[in-house]
Amino acid sequence: MSWEFLRKHGGRRTREYAPQPTLLHGPNAARGGEPAETTLLDYETPPHRWRARDTGGCPPPADDWPWRPLRFVDGKDVGRVVAWLQTEEGCPVPVRLAQVGGIALRNEERALRREWGKVERVLALMTHFFADDEIKSFEETLRDAKFQLLSVPAPPEREQFDFERARETTQRRTGYAMELLEREAVRRGGQTPTLVDGRIDKHAGAFDPVTTPLLGMVKSHYKRYLDPYPPCWKTFYNLEPGERTPAFAIEDLDVQVVSWYLRLCGASGEMPNWGIIRLEVPRLWFEETIGQEWECLDALSRLVCRYRCRDESYDRAPVSLTPIQRAEEILGALFTRPETLTHRFYHLAKL
Repeated sequence: MSWEFLRKHGGRRTREYAPQPTLLHGPNAARGGEPAETTLLDYETPPHRWRARDTGGCPPPADDWPWRPLRFVDGKDVGRVVAWLQTEEGCPVPVRLAQVGGIALRNEERALRREWGKVERVLALMTHFFADDEIKSFEETLRDAKFQLLSVPAPPEREQFDFERARETTQRRTGYAMELLEREAVRRGGQTPTLVDGRIDKHAGAFDPVTTPLLGMVKSHYKRYLDPYPPCWKTFYNLEPGERTPAFAIEDLDVQVVSWYLRLCGASGEMPNWGIIRLEVPRLWFEETIGQEWECLDALSRLVCRYRCRDESYDRAPVSLTPIQRAEEILGALFTRPETLTHRFYHLAKL
């Protein structure tokens, strides 16, 4: 069937647009989210005694400090819904075209060098709506054109006509493809101290949580880990550059972690949560390998502050690090311009 598959099922282009609100299923409906996590806020200090810890007053650890991150791992997912199909029942099915990549940089004699990197072109689609023979033929056609077909999980029946939910699910699928490449980058590092952009539990199985010093840096805060204790939130909002909160443990994850907040930068008149990141390390490594040394968290925090991105032209500089910015730039150079790739897809599909 080749590219005729798209036209047979009413394929039509979509322009780039801002995401629209998703539909709810009644007044008390709640969106499905990630599994609940248990937070132990008294891991380092009881919540009522939380105070900021100044980590910036001392020099960073020596170059031969064994836990200094020598590798930096990042990923990139660039794409959008470029078309949509329609089932016999009239259900709209998004088609997301994306480029995903993962990369590892290594610090060698104070120079960042690319150690490993991989980029893939993918097309994400809810394949269950269509006949198996059609999908198999379409997948072969895509493979010949250097695209990989990603099958997107089926939505609940009551959500099949909610295009925005389908779009979100399709985007998560390409994001997962990116995570697999990041996981491969982590796996290749063995037990070398590594800093990853994002949570470390998504790399479960790619490293030993007891022996591997993996440091995760989370730039966006979607969960309220400090509830329901006002003293913890007060400490969070009053952090000065170089200061961290006491550490807390997060359970019910594939990899239990020890986490803390650190303010990288701040200035008069900025928002109270400006320039704050969350760091995390494997709990088993922290407890069993280094014996729960709190000074290690201070030293890691000082290093992260030293790595802080100072390129004011980079819009995420206040919450990013120079090695991560460099990794994003290298991945971006490996990607085809999105507009070029989209127009190539339209040409091949004759849409």
